[in-house]
Amino acid sequence: MKKEVLKSLLFVAAFSTVGQASYVAANAADTDIKQSGHPSEHQMVLRRRTVDDKQQLLPEEMLSDLRDTRLSVGQVKQQAVNLFLEATRVVVKPGDPALHFSPTTISAEMLSEKKNYMPPRKDWLVFYMNTLEPIVQLLTDDIHDVDTNGRAVPPNIEAKINPLWKSWQSDVRAINKSLDDLQELIGPDSGTNIPIAKTALAIYDKAVELEKVRYNAYELMSKEYVSMEQHKASGH
Repeated sequence: MKKEVLKSLLFVAAFSTVGQASYVAANAADTDIKQSGHPSEHQMVLRRRTVDDKQQLLPEEMLSDLRDTRLSVGQVKQQAVNLFLEATRVVVKPGDPALHFSPTTISAEMLSEKKNYMPPRKDWLVFYMNTLEPIVQLLTDDIHDVDTNGRAVPPNIEAKINPLWKSWQSDVRAINKSLDDLQELIGPDSGTNIPIAKTALAIYDKAVELEKVRYNAYELMSKEYVSMEQHKASGH
């Protein structure tokens, strides 16, 4: 089947670099994340899985990568939750009910600008940020790679995948911008609880959107490949 060049396919193929990425602890003395430009006290680098385009374009590879990307997006959500909860800690008094489980979701209704929140602990903020940064940087690099190099995709899939790709691009870039905003908020000693919580909530909401895009892309690709196989088997 003839294939046409489509920049946005790395949206699918690039998931392999995130879903299958290996975590490598870098030198803790290095205070700069050179790839992302976000200053950090401890560096963790996500290394890309290298695989040739021919293998990456196999239906099994693409669908597996789309499945595995849920883990990376899930980590983005989790760290956003952690940042939000760190910024909205209140003093616990005798008699206050205990929390049996830490919240796994956050919303604007959980934030009150009238509450007296405890100062966020910078070490924890840095830890959560350092977990987020390499994942988001890898997603951002993949977008750049798509725009620069492109990929090939069956033409019957191209028109359908493009809207999903545009949504993915927009959400990843918004999350990356929010990371920059958070870096500016970590420094001050006071008055940052509400801005940190709101920025963490923005990251969480965008990660929820990424989950929807990933799911829809999987459903689309799976159905299209089944249809292609059936068409091929029928001899048409």
